[in-house]
Amino acid sequence: MELNFYLEGAGFILAIILCFACGVRYNIIDLKNKIYVGMVRVNTVLLGLNMVAYSILHYNIIELAGVAEVIICLSFLQMVMIWFYFNNYLLELIHNRNYVPAKVYYTIGIPVLVDVLLLVSNLALHHVFDVTEVEGQLRISFNDWYVLPYALAAVSVIVYIGIVLKNIRTLREMGQSVFLIIPFIMVVAYVFQYQHTFTAVMGLSYAIILILIYIFSYSTMIKLDTLTHLPDGDTFKKMLQYRIGSNKKMMVAMLSLDDFKRINSEFGYQNGDKFIHEIAAYLVAHSPKRCVSRYGGDKFTIIFEDTTVEDMKIWCDQMMEHFRMPCQIGKLVVHKITVCISVVEYPRLADSPSEIIELLEYLNSYAKANKKNQYIICDDAFKGKMERRVHIFSILKEVIEKGKMYVNYQPILDVNENCYNRVEALFRLRDDYLGDISPGEFFPIAEENGYVKDIGYILIDKVCQFIRSYLDDGKEPPIVSVNFSRQQIMAKDVEKKVLAILDKYELNPRYLAIELPEEVFSVQYYEVKKQMMKLYDKGIHFYLDGFGTGFLDLIHLIELPFEIIKINKNMIRAAEHNDTIYLLISAMTAVFEENQKQILGDGIESEKLKELSDLLFMNYLQGYYFSEPVSEEEIKEYLEQRDVIDRSHLDDMLAGMGLDGNVNMEEFALSGEFNPEEMGLGVNPGENATDVVNKI
Repeated sequence: MELNFYLEGAGFILAIILCFACGVRYNIIDLKNKIYVGMVRVNTVLLGLNMVAYSILHYNIIELAGVAEVIICLSFLQMVMIWFYFNNYLLELIHNRNYVPAKVYYTIGIPVLVDVLLLVSNLALHHVFDVTEVEGQLRISFNDWYVLPYALAAVSVIVYIGIVLKNIRTLREMGQSVFLIIPFIMVVAYVFQYQHTFTAVMGLSYAIILILIYIFSYSTMIKLDTLTHLPDGDTFKKMLQYRIGSNKKMMVAMLSLDDFKRINSEFGYQNGDKFIHEIAAYLVAHSPKRCVSRYGGDKFTIIFEDTTVEDMKIWCDQMMEHFRMPCQIGKLVVHKITVCISVVEYPRLADSPSEIIELLEYLNSYAKANKKNQYIICDDAFKGKMERRVHIFSILKEVIEKGKMYVNYQPILDVNENCYNRVEALFRLRDDYLGDISPGEFFPIAEENGYVKDIGYILIDKVCQFIRSYLDDGKEPPIVSVNFSRQQIMAKDVEKKVLAILDKYELNPRYLAIELPEEVFSVQYYEVKKQMMKLYDKGIHFYLDGFGTGFLDLIHLIELPFEIIKINKNMIRAAEHNDTIYLLISAMTAVFEENQKQILGDGIESEKLKELSDLLFMNYLQGYYFSEPVSEEEIKEYLEQRDVIDRSHLDDMLAGMGLDGNVNMEEFALSGEFNPEEMGLGVNPGENATDVVNKI
């Protein structure tokens, strides 16, 4: 009987289509994808070979009878080999290990090994099948051991069913129920093929199953970005994991745009999306094939296998040069686009996906913070900085989990009362290994990881303990201020949590003050004001920290419930050498006083700045000139001091001129001429008091 290969031909056509579909996708994301693509390619090749064997038999090419026999042996081998692939794919889908344990590999490979031995021996003994010439025509005869390849395939099917039954709940949760019907399709194909030996259907059944896996598993498990159709951030991590599991050396780059928000705001979000799409297309065209992904937002990641540092420098230079050129989006032209590129080498500087990504993110942030439009290839120094960063992160995490916090207090001088009656509480980080860690280093890390709110509440708790200790000793506590960031003041539950802490220690809210930096008001001004008013209405004080950065105009500032305005220390320093700024601060001071807001001179670190703050008639002073931040025990000693500044020379001078010590400066100026240097006013001798007042 002549072999019927028409269904096999249909299977071959489907296999070619499927092979092409895999080829145009990012097919090697992880080991699971590699196994699937391997199945598709092997099946396509074997079906192609089967068509060759069919042609040899159909056209009776006796000289190639041995070739046909070898190909048919491979077809029998594929009956068992396909289950080796299926079982490995299924296990990797379930466990996502990116490697096959040796024990599992050899166990599911036993039927394949036995089948190989059987078919090799068939070439000599022909106990399974034989290709012979009968009356000048090539024929296939199936012999006594013909059932054995089917029996070995049945063993593999049983192993597959065992894996499915053991993990059926996991498969359903993953939406991968398609794997429940695969054994039924194959069993039907095996039974049909066994009973109809001269009609080839196995290749078609393989192709159908692989198409089902493609539709319901392979294509859905690879997450692509909807805009660029590149792998997304999660898929990029799988790409890294697979290559690390394969122990491949690589360089990983992250490219991010500087100030992409400007593109969206200037040209609109639709054009911004087009711009991202254009960048993606350029990166794909000028990077290794199927190694580009859109990590998120305006960030792209690229994997370079077996690439040297010199090659990476060439690629980075090419990218930097390209983005210096104007980019056209439809009819619009975008100028001055700058990018930051960070590069990490595996395994020399990082040996896990998380470490690679952390280093890339750190270098990217470092580049944007220090100098935009540059690329950084990671070295040992940068890795050391990253390790320090990770260590700081772990310390912050411990602070939150265990509530252990190191708090310093800096005294605030009340100029009129000449004593310290307010303090600022400052969270400090200290480690046995790293020593003291500055807020400028640990605060951004806390902010990035969402720890700022939790740290703020722990700080308030410590401050309330401090205030409670004063009340328990029968003493009047100082007003203690704590710094709040935008994340903290905008938290929905901030009022509830702050008041709960105060209630815990039975404290009046008037002992607590919250310092807000001016940049908090840069966006959502009215929402911030609303949050402030909730706390202010409960009796909590508010200070404006660092006034002079430009985010608040005077109209808004006057309407906000700030009790104290802390003048930016840079403005005070500038006023020392710039008369315009000096006069500006003087004018603002008058406006604030008219609106019942007091002024605090921050950053007073020298005698000159102290004298300057006296000339500006500030109500409060704070800075290293008076005291650095100190421990809880030391701050209590400061708060007990009275007459912090020696004013005896001023009192004597006023008494000698027949003036009361409480007379204001304008009245004092009207009293006549005097030597201003004796009062430390820093003006020229000979100027009368009226001139001094006018100058101030």
